[in-house]
Amino acid sequence: METVYEANEFVLGLVCFALMVVASEAGFRVGRKSGNQAKDTKSQHLTVEAGILGVLGLLLGFTMSMALTRFEIRKHLVLEEAQAIGAAHLLTQLLPLEEGREIADLLRAYTNVRIGGEDGRGYEQITAAREESGRLQESFWRRAVAYSQKDPNPVPSGLLLQSLKEVIQLDAARLMAFQDQVPAAVIYAIAVVGLLAVMVVGYTFGLSGLRQPFSICMLSLAITLVLAIIVDVDRPREGFIHISQQPLLDLQKQLHSR
Repeated sequence: METVYEANEFVLGLVCFALMVVASEAGFRVGRKSGNQAKDTKSQHLTVEAGILGVLGLLLGFTMSMALTRFEIRKHLVLEEAQAIGAAHLLTQLLPLEEGREIADLLRAYTNVRIGGEDGRGYEQITAAREESGRLQESFWRRAVAYSQKDPNPVPSGLLLQSLKEVIQLDAARLMAFQDQVPAAVIYAIAVVGLLAVMVVGYTFGLSGLRQPFSICMLSLAITLVLAIIVDVDRPREGFIHISQQPLLDLQKQLHSR
């Protein structure tokens, strides 16, 4: 069921467009054959056509809203993670020089990995970045806990532990957000409704016996483009629409300039 998010966008779009054109032609031929018998009921067919197109419009609108909401959540989590890492890096200044420098260096390396992990397009790159992120999280957390156990003043170490905890939690939240997509079954359902819609439109044209290839192509293209955008928005690491890593890139420059 996840094939729609793994397939090539151009192939997916061409297949969808071609199927809609074929469906409209099938509807046109059926409508032309029954044209003489259905002249008196043409207004009823127009009502059905308007109803199906309305349902299709609602489905496309709601699904686009779902995809854009997920996109905004992913974008906001990038900013939150950058802020959390930056805050933790500042709190390392409250520690003694040696301990603070060790954790600060780990946070710099962690920022580099987080950027590289999201920029990587291959499965192996993403997996390697995830493993490295986990290793760095364990390292800076272990060092912070070790310092807190021997620190007579719990306030600085407690603040740092709380900040590092937020960094780790945001990593899990971003992973969940990147895996949270509009169910593929919804995309398939919209595609089926789209096929039915263009078929009914073709049937209505067939009742009059006049083909309208331009109108059919424009309708099929519009439905295909909206579906393609929905799928593209919900594929954070592929396609044309990506989540900006600018907050992390800005943080990277700040950390390396200190």
